[in-house]
Amino acid sequence: MKNNFRFFGLALLGFSLMFSSCKKDEETPVVESSNPSTVSLTTQNNVETDVWVYYSFDSKSEVAGIDSSNFNTSDAWDIAFHSRHVRLNGGTSGVGVAAAYDAGVVDFDSVTEASETGYTEDSFIEDALYAGNGAMGPIYVSTNMSSVFENAFTFDSNTHPPTYSANNNVYVIKTRSGKYAKIMIKDYYNDTGDSGYITFKYTINKDGGRTF
Repeated sequence: MKNNFRFFGLALLGFSLMFSSCKKDEETPVVESSNPSTVSLTTQNNVETDVWVYYSFDSKSEVAGIDSSNFNTSDAWDIAFHSRHVRLNGGTSGVGVAAAYDAGVVDFDSVTEASETGYTEDSFIEDALYAGNGAMGPIYVSTNMSSVFENAFTFDSNTHPPTYSANNNVYVIKTRSGKYAKIMIKDYYNDTGDSGYITFKYTINKDGGRTF
């Protein structure tokens, strides 16, 4: 008889522990964020004044077939680069809801949550500097872009052509579909020293939450 009571007592204890564990799991949802990805774009972005290189966080690849005639009606891209400038799929630049803010010069891993507010959408910016490669030197063109990223690079205009250096700031982006990502632009040059090949690092919250 004592053995029976002992058996039922152990069974009840096991059930209680299992119930407690399940309840704890329910109270602690898993945040699905991607591991940091480092991307080195393979298309040069500073040869022509109207050539941008478009990238999708969903497909994790450059997006072909996007140009000045359709970039603001396409939902296939999230972020684009031309020279030292950045364009996001939102505001005047696209049909998405993309916007961004500058978190400053901080450790990439220290940015663990996206803010609810403080994002700036793209706008039409006048007198934007484009680094021309021709003999005429720099070319000024007005276009749609993100003002938030205008300090992403510092450049030395005393060299010919100008020398660009990434500032290593961390930027938080609301993507075209409303998800949250953090990004750090790392380089303006490829492994052979050619300019206009952007390298950046990013993490995106896949489930739409603000936690990284």
